[in-house]
Amino acid sequence: MPPRPLRAGILLSRNPIVTKEPSAFVKAFYHYQDELERRLMWTFPWYFYFKRGTLSQRKFDSLQKGPMPRHKGVYYPEGIPDVKHNRERRSKQVVNLPSQSGDGEGDKIIPQSRTTQADEKKDVRSLERKLDSTLYLVINNKEWRLPSFEVSEEATSLHEAAEAGLRELGGSNINTWTVSSTPAAVIKGEVPEFVIKSHILHGQFTPKDFDFAWLTKEEIKEKVKPEYFSSVEALL
Repeated sequence: MPPRPLRAGILLSRNPIVTKEPSAFVKAFYHYQDELERRLMWTFPWYFYFKRGTLSQRKFDSLQKGPMPRHKGVYYPEGIPDVKHNRERRSKQVVNLPSQSGDGEGDKIIPQSRTTQADEKKDVRSLERKLDSTLYLVINNKEWRLPSFEVSEEATSLHEAAEAGLRELGGSNINTWTVSSTPAAVIKGEVPEFVIKSHILHGQFTPKDFDFAWLTKEEIKEKVKPEYFSSVEALL
């Protein structure tokens, strides 16, 4: 009796590269914490960083906006100023530091955009898209699904069959790391498909004869057949 045919599928993922964009609630929480820390912090010890009488100390002083002092006979609708060490202690201290360029605004760190050219061009074949999400490789070989390959009688293990099939399909210019040699799931059908989990570390998947895409879980749901998605949803 001939052995039952098997297929080795591979769930190849690219892990997130940047953190998720914080929600409005998370932004408000961290803003509150930052304002509270600035309100309760010790007065900035300028004398530790700028020696008295030096040019750097005069530059620093010229950038500071001093608080309103307390004067006798003056009515203060928001309360009498509580000034100590040139700081209004009822509110947070704002410290302006001289910049090396001399513009007086400080050397600001400007983070790179979370949106890449691949996002703008909607290039689903690029690994440089959706940097804050996990991407999964899907191929269109008659229909959209995870890559899978026939397991020959000569194959010694399922994960080696999946890795060899992946490189035969998309070229050897790809460096992957297999999470485990034990299949993560079995997709039932006429031919059982054992799914191996793996991560792409470097390189590109470059097939010649069919279409492919790097998609998020939500995008895969829109791309594949509903019954197929229900069989792989728990893996994504």
